[in-house]
Amino acid sequence: MKKRNIPFGYQYRNGAITIQPQEAAVLNRIFSEYQNGLSLLDIANHLNAENVAYQPGITGWNKSRIMRLIEDERYTGRGGFPAIIDEGTHHTIVKMKAHKNTQHSTDRSSEIFHIAVLVICPVCGSEMIRRHDSRFKKCPQRWICSNAESRTVIHKTDSDLLDDITVLLNRVIVNPEMVQIPIVDESMSVQTLKAENEIARILDTLDYDKNALRKKMIECVSLKYEDIDSAPYIAHRLKAVLADAEPLSAFSLALFKRTVQAILLEKSGEITITLINNQTIRKDDEYATDSEYSAESGAENPGEN
Repeated sequence: MKKRNIPFGYQYRNGAITIQPQEAAVLNRIFSEYQNGLSLLDIANHLNAENVAYQPGITGWNKSRIMRLIEDERYTGRGGFPAIIDEGTHHTIVKMKAHKNTQHSTDRSSEIFHIAVLVICPVCGSEMIRRHDSRFKKCPQRWICSNAESRTVIHKTDSDLLDDITVLLNRVIVNPEMVQIPIVDESMSVQTLKAENEIARILDTLDYDKNALRKKMIECVSLKYEDIDSAPYIAHRLKAVLADAEPLSAFSLALFKRTVQAILLEKSGEITITLINNQTIRKDDEYATDSEYSAESGAENPGEN
């Protein structure tokens, strides 16, 4: 087969390297399909089936050729070539490829794949993504911030992460009084008060419209329902779940799903969990309460002995 004297996606025009539009469209398709989960072989097979040319009159797509195109940094504008793909997208694709190469032995039934809560970056607050690389024997797991500008990478093994979660859950299991119960706000909104007043005025008339009254009463009930604060209910339910639980000797996925809504992963590797009542539990917390919480939580005041 005749070799190309210029990378796929480019052409010479008036002595200068320019983008070849049809080939650039094929490249963008390859990048997009790979990002969407298609394998190198699938992409090659599709291009061959559609007789998409690699050179005039020649197809010959295969895994190796697709891989070389994906890894070629010249498509980002390096080496004097016009950019066909931005550096951020190219970096993401290369990371995806490296990630796939290290995932063949991953046990997808492991509990770490089912925690299904947000893991938060300590630098920018964005979501962190778990990556596994079996080449690193001591700590094959890394958590990488999804915000490329953050560049935050935290090494934390799956076992250490699950053990730390277990320790924090045990803190509230053995002392469910740590759960903070918000003070119930029983005040009604302006809209609800207005609806009640309108109902009273209707009832004061001698010949009122029953349909209009029924409609206004339904509206009032709906507004009162919206006024109900669900936070105390959530906190009481959480407290009951923890009070019924036995101290954990190992990570419990079932209890985790019922009690935790987020994890903050510190640069040091320590974690903070956020319970479903928006209360955070960290390793060095005291049993302090916020002024917006009632004494019903049973938490001790840090100033008391």
